[in-house]
Amino acid sequence: MPTTFKALVREQDRRRDGTFVVRIRVTHRRKVSYVATNAIVVARQLTKKLELKDTSVIDLMDETIHRWRGHVARLGLRADDMDVREIVEWIRHSERFANGFRLDFIAYARQVADQMNPGTARNYRIATNALERYTHGRALDIAEITPRLLADFERFLRDEPSQRGSNRTKGQSTAKKGARAVSLYLGAVRAIHNRARAEFNDESLGEINIPGTPFSKYKVPKEGLVKKRAVGAEIIQRIIDLEDEPHADQKRALSTRRDLARDCFLLSFGLAGMNAVDLYGCPASALTGDIITYNRQKTASRRADQAEMQIRIEPQLANLVARYRDPTGDRLFRFHRQYASADNFNAALGAGLERVAKAVGVDPGAPRLTFYAARHTWATVARSSTLNIDKYTVHEALNHVDAGLKITDRYITRDWTNIWSANAAVVGLFDWSKLEIREMLR
Repeated sequence: MPTTFKALVREQDRRRDGTFVVRIRVTHRRKVSYVATNAIVVARQLTKKLELKDTSVIDLMDETIHRWRGHVARLGLRADDMDVREIVEWIRHSERFANGFRLDFIAYARQVADQMNPGTARNYRIATNALERYTHGRALDIAEITPRLLADFERFLRDEPSQRGSNRTKGQSTAKKGARAVSLYLGAVRAIHNRARAEFNDESLGEINIPGTPFSKYKVPKEGLVKKRAVGAEIIQRIIDLEDEPHADQKRALSTRRDLARDCFLLSFGLAGMNAVDLYGCPASALTGDIITYNRQKTASRRADQAEMQIRIEPQLANLVARYRDPTGDRLFRFHRQYASADNFNAALGAGLERVAKAVGVDPGAPRLTFYAARHTWATVARSSTLNIDKYTVHEALNHVDAGLKITDRYITRDWTNIWSANAAVVGLFDWSKLEIREMLR
């Protein structure tokens, strides 16, 4: 049955100023949809029965209907399997891209990032900003994303100085980006491109606005082995033993930045590598008894279980957890009351850990002491010959995404006690008495 069209005006479309919206009635398989057009008419352009009489409007509607018939004709026999709603969506889609499909890739990438969780969104925005620097701020149509452009963008990333900290504004750094950053940026571009193809292509209708993919020819470089950030067990013990800094104001309740970094580092280590962003955002409801249940923000969007993690607070950490509890009951920890965002919190921890490293005698030639070292060190201690905790338990405790285990994980009910036992063993290797004394004297 053919699709029919008729331009008309209805009484219910009369607006407050007395004008009317002209609609086109689309009839398909005995179902009707009234589609608004941009045409607005006044009473003198209509008959008393609200029929169009202005020839200029009639000609415009005839032209529109002729164009719409052409859109439906392109469907051929596929139209017979569509309902009127799908026909109207097809017409709107065809009208939108009547002059050829265009998509500002950089603007679209920012829209995609806005729909993601904060941790993933940040990485996508950084990659998008790099792409914008590469184009010198001009719009980049998705059709321009070719293997040649991607290879050139990769060279740009490898040659561009690091954009960390003040380097963003001063442009004086000579340090190049690492292979991990290059891989992450280009991986984000690939993910956004794939998302655009899924959104704007409809293979069932034969509508391919973004044909092919440049990533069938261009391969995103692998990031290689993750840089080892773990520190020795003796450094962990020195951090545990590190005394408080003298306060300028002895009545001040909060720790210095160095001591805050020390305590948060130990919280992360003692909670099986809990990330700073999760310490910052963990809700108060996450704590039940001595169990913290949270979703790891970094991988929540990539996991069917939203990266749920349950970790037991070991007795050695109980006083430290209590010290940083949020008294308002808004979140589990009070860090959000000191820092406006997780990024600010993370920056403060980085600055504080530089002072911690100096205080505990980290070799200046050794890798920089970072907050992530707590997580790496936990895993290293767990896998050491002293404990020899199996790799799968360590993998579970770190809450990683592993494509090779996704199918297996569907059939396994996670036993959190294995992780708790592993964490208890790691924490139990150290002497926490000086921390306990510090907390008792506060």
